[in-house]
Amino acid sequence: MIPADSTSAPRRPRPGTGVVWARVEDGFHVGSRDGDFVGYIDRLPDGRYEAYDSRSQSAGTFVELTAAMRALATPPARGAADEPPIELREVR
Repeated sequence: MIPADSTSAPRRPRPGTGVVWARVEDGFHVGSRDGDFVGYIDRLPDGRYEAYDSRSQSAGTFVELTAAMRALATPPARGAADEPPIELREVR
């Protein structure tokens, strides 16, 4: 028997899915998606969480750990202001 909803369009993945979070030590978390570094989260002395992206740029301060994780797991919309990654080459 075929389920009644089998004709519906396939679901798109939810934003932020596929990110794996590792607690490196108490208050410090590192995230990756498909082996690529997403960013890290550091708990501040006041209990809030500071999130940093893959370039160690602050993505904001959050009251809840899950909010910080969500901020890093959801890729930002790309715009004209985005800078390409720095490429280093040895010239001889």
